[in-house]
Amino acid sequence: MLKLGLKRSWEYVITERVYRKFSKPVARFLAKLGVEPNLVTLVATILGVFSGFLIVLEEIYLAVLMVFVSQILDCVDGDLARILGKVSRKGAFLDRVLDRFVDAAIIIGIISLEPEKLWFIGLLAVIGSFGVSLSKAMAEAEGAVCRVGIGGRDTRLAVTMIGLTLKQFYLTLLVVATLGFLTTGHRVFHTLKQLEKH
Repeated sequence: MLKLGLKRSWEYVITERVYRKFSKPVARFLAKLGVEPNLVTLVATILGVFSGFLIVLEEIYLAVLMVFVSQILDCVDGDLARILGKVSRKGAFLDRVLDRFVDAAIIIGIISLEPEKLWFIGLLAVIGSFGVSLSKAMAEAEGAVCRVGIGGRDTRLAVTMIGLTLKQFYLTLLVVATLGFLTTGHRVFHTLKQLEKH
């Protein structure tokens, strides 16, 4: 593994300043009940995917609320694992993989609102979003540190929730796609620079 000592970026600023305000007390409560972190991960995923179905049904505000709750629970599982001393690579892997299903479900839900108008920009939003996570995963597989870019999952979901609330569907997908491709490019370039030194 490369040990470059790079500073952590602002990738998780929204998580730290918003979601964890709720997730930490919830995690402490669930710890007393003996709830398993992976169960929370699954519930967060189900709610996140369900938000996509709510968008299809044009229950936009309820969908935004569901995304928000899903994001809180997505933090609860990690907080709970730390409290219970059950942090594991297995849990981290499961969390990362299932997050992709949530991301896709939300974007597909938005596309369904105006398919003829939104299918192409929606496709770009999916590709860009997956590119962000894939570039980081591949970088880490090669031993690089890859915490750069303005379009991490936190940012993209915040943009999505705001865009849905304002019912600016095309603009939302456009911004998500743009952030995705810019961040993927940034991460690829950043990783290649690291790997060239080793």
